[in-house]
Amino acid sequence: MAVETPPLAPPTLSCLFGANNGPLAGKEGTIVTSSKVRDRLIKETDNNVTLTVEKCESDAEKTVVLGRGELQIGILVEQMRREGYEMIITPPQILTKTCPDTGMKLEPYEEVVIDVDAEYSGSVVNALTGARKGVLVEMMDDKQGKTRMKFEVPSRGLLGFGPEIATFTRGTAVMHHCYLEDREYAGNMSIGSDKGKLVANDSGKATLFALEALSARGTLFVAPGDMVYPGMVVGENNKSGDLEVNPVRAKATSNMRTQSKDEKLYLAPPKRMSVEELIGYMSEDEVIEVTPQSVRLRKAELDAGVRERAARTKKKQLESLKANKK
Repeated sequence: MAVETPPLAPPTLSCLFGANNGPLAGKEGTIVTSSKVRDRLIKETDNNVTLTVEKCESDAEKTVVLGRGELQIGILVEQMRREGYEMIITPPQILTKTCPDTGMKLEPYEEVVIDVDAEYSGSVVNALTGARKGVLVEMMDDKQGKTRMKFEVPSRGLLGFGPEIATFTRGTAVMHHCYLEDREYAGNMSIGSDKGKLVANDSGKATLFALEALSARGTLFVAPGDMVYPGMVVGENNKSGDLEVNPVRAKATSNMRTQSKDEKLYLAPPKRMSVEELIGYMSEDEVIEVTPQSVRLRKAELDAGVRERAARTKKKQLESLKANKK
């Protein structure tokens, strides 16, 4: 008699995998075609039963990967890049359904259990029950100064939450989450950063002179000597909105000796993010470019002019929608 196995949790998000089509494609990896990437993804499903691979109806060069979260996708990408693959990954999309009885839009919810020092419990509650639209179900304190909290949170609300909780709890929190059920769609969430990006407008190797000047405008993702190209995200802007910058600008040379020319330049180390962190951090108009040597964040559309026209069109559409509602 066969022993029944517990049911597997369904996938909660999807990403598109495709061949690297950036300016540096083929320079760092050995397996670069979309067909090879698709074959490797299909092979992964033989051993990983929680992963689903499908054809992309809108783009034959891309493959849809359905998984259980950023961590699972991040581990898969890390394995592939170590095998020599180059690829791009699009922003994650939460898998929604339509209730056959009521016609309501449904989305996956997850049960989240967090163990944290009592001093950080208030910050955790505010983070999950605010913009992320979670519900605190249970909260217990122990004699060692620890607090265990149980939440029910939409899967959308957990995107990018791992690095966030690690930051404001100083790495002391332990989080576990698992699929709960599909529930009514919780509405729009504003959980992304309100800051823009620093986007390169020239190609070449980043220079210390240029990056030192840009460091006052935001947090840098690249170091001197890193290869950059137009459309690549080289940092996070301190203000809202994307800013076009030149990270390859060299210091002007002359035969004049001045005190300012002899000053030493100091630059803080760049912020490096893993694939898992980038999946939760990236914006809708960006993709992750992965090679055996590098992980880069860039705009899906590299042409700045095309991006500006698309932004203006989107702004007009939003304004017309607001006008119609009034």
